[in-house]
Amino acid sequence: MRRTIIVFGFALLALNCAGFLLFNTPSTHAKAWGFTNADLWGSYASQLSGTIVFPAGHPMAIFNGPYALTGRVWADGQGNAKGTVYDNYGGLLLNYSWQGTYQVNEDGTVKLSATLTLFGQAYPLEMFGVICDEGKQVRMLQIGPTSSDPRIPGMPNVGSVITGSWMRQ
Repeated sequence: MRRTIIVFGFALLALNCAGFLLFNTPSTHAKAWGFTNADLWGSYASQLSGTIVFPAGHPMAIFNGPYALTGRVWADGQGNAKGTVYDNYGGLLLNYSWQGTYQVNEDGTVKLSATLTLFGQAYPLEMFGVICDEGKQVRMLQIGPTSSDPRIPGMPNVGSVITGSWMRQ
C-alpha cells in the first residue's frame, strides 16, 4: 500500500512537471525585455480620463475639471505616430488630430512626444506608458498639453492626472 502511494505521488509529480513545461513555455508569456519601436505598430483605440488642473492665468485654465478622451492612434513601428481624438473637457467637446514620435525602451516603457493644434495654438504633449499583452495594449500616463504661449513659457499643467490605455485593433 505504501509503495502504491509513493508511486502514485511520483506519477502526480511527473504530470505536474510535464504540465508546467507544456503550458509555461516562453511563447505563452509576454516579453519581459528586449522591446524596440517595432513592438508598437498598427492601429490602437485610445481611451484616457482624469482631471485637468492648470494654474489661474494659464491660457488652458478654461479646461480645468474632469477630462475624457477617446480616439484612434496609428503607430508605424519605426517611431512615428499620429492620432485623431475626441476630448471632453468638463462637457466641452473638441475634435483634433496630433502627430509625433515615440521611443520604446528595452524594458517596454514608451515615451511619446507630439504636437497638437487647438484654436490656432500649438501645444506640446508628452505621454509615458508601458507595453502590455505582447504589444496589444499600452497603459498610458499623459503629461500636458503645456502652453507654448510666449507670455507663459513652459508653464506645466501642474496637478493634472490623466491615465488610460491604447488597445490594438
